[in-house]
Amino acid sequence: MCLLVVSEPNSTPKKKQLEVSSCNNPHGFGYAVITPTGIITGKGMSAKKVIKEFLAVRKEYPNSYAMFHARYATHGVKNQENCHPFMVGGREDTYLAHNGILDISIHQTDKRSDTRIFAEDVLPRMGGAPSLDDENVWKILSKWASGSKIAVFTLDPKAKWPCYIINEHLGHWDNEGNWWSNDGYKQSTWSSWLVPKQTSGEPTVGYSDTLPDDYECGICRTVAYEDANPYYCETCLGCFDCKGVYGDNCMCWIPEYDKYATNKKENWYYDKHFDFAK
Repeated sequence: MCLLVVSEPNSTPKKKQLEVSSCNNPHGFGYAVITPTGIITGKGMSAKKVIKEFLAVRKEYPNSYAMFHARYATHGVKNQENCHPFMVGGREDTYLAHNGILDISIHQTDKRSDTRIFAEDVLPRMGGAPSLDDENVWKILSKWASGSKIAVFTLDPKAKWPCYIINEHLGHWDNEGNWWSNDGYKQSTWSSWLVPKQTSGEPTVGYSDTLPDDYECGICRTVAYEDANPYYCETCLGCFDCKGVYGDNCMCWIPEYDKYATNKKENWYYDKHFDFAK
């Protein structure tokens, strides 16, 4: 699936939207921000770190275009090298990110993703970013990438615009000036099983759309703070997005701890208080 968001000048996605996007697309993260002196990029396998870095860079350079990408791998290995965005043809002034599946033949020994191959091999052969100003090239790419969305940032002096979104109509703009490739940034019914900190009473499952600086897990009542893990409680491992505990469908993810590892914490609390099989 993947999630790609492009922000207009003076627009920035909310931190929570980026966190939910990363929960749903947990295989790598990256960003690009156009600045007066070049395009600043970053990528990594830790959503928490990349989101923090992106928001800091965006705060410093708010008057330009910015993009953030959360990957759900379909081709290529799951590593930092296959995280979006990708440099186009080795040019430091042009980057692209993609949501979807591209019709690219990948040799079995090639560890690159389809998007990375498109950025490194295909688009450069077509003329790079300046070729997107050609109406015929634009139509060909839009049809070839049918069902996919591709964002290209460039400072190439031969290009007419700094930002291009191929198949833009397949995504949508919000009221804050952010274009989203799909709805993967929206909270599910059970997103954020977090409640304001309480001083007494029995543990109660709660839902909070906005979080105070001091909050607690709605299941085990462990107090968490602003820098706590945004995806699930590290004490009881309750998922803040899908209501599960080690559920096969849980997409919440953190690199520092593999919840599918054999060394799991006891689930006595859930066995006593909840039936997650329902």
